Amino acid sequence: MKDKGNKRVLEELQDLFLSIKGIDPREIEDQFRKGLNRLRFSKPIEDLFTQYYLSKYIWQIRSALITGILLYGVFGALDSFIFPDSRVYMWLIRYLVVIPMGIFVLAMTFRIKEERIIHMIHSALIVVAGLGITAMVYLAIKNNKAFMYYGGLLLVVFYAYSLSGLRFYYAAFSSISITILYPIIDLAIIQTPKEQLIMNMFFLVSANLLGLPISYMLERQRRKDFLLTALLAVERSKTEELIEKLKAISYLDGLTGIPNRRHFEEKVNKEWVRSLRSGKPLSLLMADIDFFKRYNDSEGHLKGDECLKEVAKIIESVLRQHIDMVARYGGEEFVIVLPETSLDQAVSVAERVRRAVEDLKIPHPNSEVSDYITVSIGVTSIIPRRGLEISEIIKRADTALYRAKREGRNRVVVFVPDHKDRS
Repeated sequence: MKDKGNKRVLEELQDLFLSIKGIDPREIEDQFRKGLNRLRFSKPIEDLFTQYYLSKYIWQIRSALITGILLYGVFGALDSFIFPDSRVYMWLIRYLVVIPMGIFVLAMTFRIKEERIIHMIHSALIVVAGLGITAMVYLAIKNNKAFMYYGGLLLVVFYAYSLSGLRFYYAAFSSISITILYPIIDLAIIQTPKEQLIMNMFFLVSANLLGLPISYMLERQRRKDFLLTALLAVERSKTEELIEKLKAISYLDGLTGIPNRRHFEEKVNKEWVRSLRSGKPLSLLMADIDFFKRYNDSEGHLKGDECLKEVAKIIESVLRQHIDMVARYGGEEFVIVLPETSLDQAVSVAERVRRAVEDLKIPHPNSEVSDYITVSIGVTSIIPRRGLEISEIIKRADTALYRAKREGRNRVVVFVPDHKDRS
């Protein structure tokens, strides 16, 4: 069960640090100066800290509760041994009040997701445990052995400040409450001899004076660890964003701004695997600008570059966003990936691309097929299967493009396995 709990804690922390990534690092740095000493951050960071605290330390809180419940129960044997006449009343306090409340608080830690409420009911339990021991002191005083139970109050204070996992203000509240309530109850009901009461209070106050700085430093360190982890999360986020940007740049063609050949190869591999699983067709178009070398020679490389940009842009506008992809394959060649697209649908897309390029009406004085820039397109469609290499789809599209150019250019030609072309 604890392994499952730890796994869930890790998932909660991962989700938490995803939200931390959106915080300005300067605000986090500012909390080192302002929030650490007073154990209080600005509201958005304090809210994140409470989530972090609960996620990271919830099992410490549960373990402390289990330990406290067991110890409180085990001391029932001492009641039976030392106070046989009063043991029934002491057991009522232990087993019908304090321990059931402890089990209730433990159960609530699995249901309640708000850190503040868990700390409140936990600190209330500690006060009840202290009052329970005070009640046992009252029962024990009849046998002049009350001194044997005063140490239990010190154990409760020790538990609150160190073992419980309570944050500083909650631990201080519960321990100081016990320290204040005990002498009031003693003076009103128990009436311990004056010297004994003074000595008991001396030890109780001393326990608080020792416990307060320990609890304060524990929480301060936890808050510091949180801020450092938050800064690391923010810095890691920046690094990841930078890596993604660099990766995106490395996947784009520097001239046209569309994906480059490397990106195409990753895309077609990914879609091949997906089609292999789904059994749906994968189509590929290979397009080449007709007589582009002549255009470059006559119009110059600057105009040639502009022409490539315009053609890339118009092809991209024809395709489905976030599904299809056009990439610059090399020189004046473009390749278009059409996932889950049949051969007829691919031919339709190819014709739209061909017409869209011609409709740009970019003058081409040295073309043999038109007065404007045109493209030849080879089309193929495959349903991937085991034993068929991914290079086959590229080879077929290239073969169809070659035939389109050979047959007169400015046309769409489909590769068919029986070598019969159709346009």
